[in-house]
Amino acid sequence: MPLARPLYLLPLGLLCASLSAQDPAPKPAEKPAEVKAEAPTPKAETTCKKGETECRHRHIRFTHHSTFGAYAQGVMPLRALRDSLDQRTGYGLGLQWTHDHGDYNASRTRLEWNTFPEGDAVGGTRTYAKNFTLSWDHLFKLNKGDSQAYLVAGIGGARWYQEQNTATLRDARWTTKLAITGGVGVQFAHRVNLEARYVVSSINKTFDANTLQASLGWQF
Repeated sequence: MPLARPLYLLPLGLLCASLSAQDPAPKPAEKPAEVKAEAPTPKAETTCKKGETECRHRHIRFTHHSTFGAYAQGVMPLRALRDSLDQRTGYGLGLQWTHDHGDYNASRTRLEWNTFPEGDAVGGTRTYAKNFTLSWDHLFKLNKGDSQAYLVAGIGGARWYQEQNTATLRDARWTTKLAITGGVGVQFAHRVNLEARYVVSSINKTFDANTLQASLGWQF
């Protein structure tokens, strides 16, 4: 009888041991992996400091662009043309297309019309003349800023018309001759320009038709 109680408790002990083996002690909860904060990506450096961007953009707009313009001018005939016209001054209108290359250089295409009213008779002959000129000019700027002085050098062609009348004879002719241009100018606020040009040309081998031009232009 003394051994009955321990034998009676043996199945209960085996059951408890079996349950303990099936349920292991819970492991401590793992901490979530820490998310590393990414360093902010550095912004690309700009070539302009704050406050200079607008200035730089404005510089690009005015130094690397094409502009169209128109101009009016007074034309003083020289040499043989001046003498045949009795020193009368002509006038002209023109169109121009300018492409700014930066670094003080620009190129320009210029198309103009000039007329010289008939003057008093010289040696019994009255003379009327006009021309159409197409010139390719190079502009070299002397400074930077809103107002710029520049030099002009150009080459092109002039289509001349000359009419001479006497009491008994009328002579009219067209001729095309070389036109070489040199001059100086001033550009104001990228819109208005004043220019003085000396143009070397002729109507025939013995008739020089050089002119001195003073023009006022406006760019669009």
